[in-house]
Amino acid sequence: MHTLAGAFALDAVSDIERAEFSRHLEQCESCAQEVAELRATAARLGAAMAEEPPPEFKDRVMVAMHATRQLPPRTRPGSPERHRRSGRAPRWAVLTAAAAAVVGLAAGGVFGGIALTQQQELQSAQTQLDQAKAQYAPVAALLSAPDAKTGHGTSPLGGGATVIASRSLNRVMVMDAGLPAPTEGHVYQAWLIAGTTPPRPAGLITGADDGSLVVADGIGGAEQVGLSVEQTGGSTTGAPSSTIALVMPMPA
Repeated sequence: MHTLAGAFALDAVSDIERAEFSRHLEQCESCAQEVAELRATAARLGAAMAEEPPPEFKDRVMVAMHATRQLPPRTRPGSPERHRRSGRAPRWAVLTAAAAAVVGLAAGGVFGGIALTQQQELQSAQTQLDQAKAQYAPVAALLSAPDAKTGHGTSPLGGGATVIASRSLNRVMVMDAGLPAPTEGHVYQAWLIAGTTPPRPAGLITGADDGSLVVADGIGGAEQVGLSVEQTGGSTTGAPSSTIALVMPMPA
């Protein structure tokens, strides 16, 4: 039951699993905390990707509503049309599939029914969506991993970082959680630390806003995660500089 924490936090469970895990949360403090942390992380990811809709978007939606064909009226019980429909899929299943399709199209920026003439804009939106999917697919896999563990660290410079790790995926994510923006020409660099061996670089975090992150594969025997302040492009020596922003235990 403990392995459902990640999927439950992302609402990726069935109704039966949701009911069972909800009862489990009432008795398991560690799972309740883990679900809360994963949901907070997912919310930060959503906020990092959020964009204000264009001013004309509402007008386009209203025009589409008036131009969209409505559902046909319901037939009376016993009518021939009702008998013809009896062998079809349940209405809730059709509506659920339709809703999923609409959500998928909207998320993909596929608004062809709203603005058929704006093909170039649609292609640009689709390109951005594909890039976002490629960027966040490893994050989604990590959040839903059965053994995903979350940790939070506070930086002496202010703010902190959220770390999610999965040993089964051999993957770790380090995300800015209110770190102060580094001075011009500098970035945060993540490090994987294992015993007395030299730290291994895990990627760069811009620190430009809350929610910037880095995902790295190859946890190995790392026991700690560190952040240092480096010049743009990262450390040139392959080791952290003297400015250490944060060191925290690996949560997995």
